[in-house]
Amino acid sequence: QLQACLPPILELRRSKVFASSAVLLRFHVFVPSDLIISKKMTDSKLEFKQEHVKVGVGALVFRKDEDGKLRVLLGQRKGSHGAGKYALPGGHLELGESWQDCASRELDEECNLKFEKSKWKFAFVSNDVMPEDQRHYITIFVQYFDEDAKQEVKNMEPNKCEKWEWRVYEDLKDSLKPESLFVPLKHLIDSNFTPLAPADDRAFMGV
Repeated sequence: QLQACLPPILELRRSKVFASSAVLLRFHVFVPSDLIISKKMTDSKLEFKQEHVKVGVGALVFRKDEDGKLRVLLGQRKGSHGAGKYALPGGHLELGESWQDCASRELDEECNLKFEKSKWKFAFVSNDVMPEDQRHYITIFVQYFDEDAKQEVKNMEPNKCEKWEWRVYEDLKDSLKPESLFVPLKHLIDSNFTPLAPADDRAFMGV
């Protein structure tokens, strides 16, 4: 039900969909005030390379380091829109695909990481209008806490990513300049999103 509410434009007034849920869920939505799709924007002469808003899935993969600090996996984009900017693993949600399936597939394709689909948690949604790139996405963020931390990250698509690295999550706002961030990741950081605890057993809202 939640997934059906997202494309093409997230309508917060549909929040009544969640009222009947017996499970108390934290639902993060970040829609920058200057990027809300309004009559003013639709009347402007913005040009896009898309006929419709597209849906992307961002994979938030967390690990704890030896000092107990929470680190998140980030890559530096290459050869596409947002080249040179830091972003999460992820990609387009394909027809008939669940959010968990998409995140698992993209991680395997991009980083050679294989995770249990049942352990993904819904984390965040952002409305990402990119006038410079003539693109507009709704990005669904899902989270995985890699408690084992045994798998080695490999750059499986060097034509699309310069490198992958584990960055301290709480330091991202100070350690990375805003202009170095891919738009969805910038919106996530600007929202002050707090990662879900590993023991959080709330139900997954995606399908």
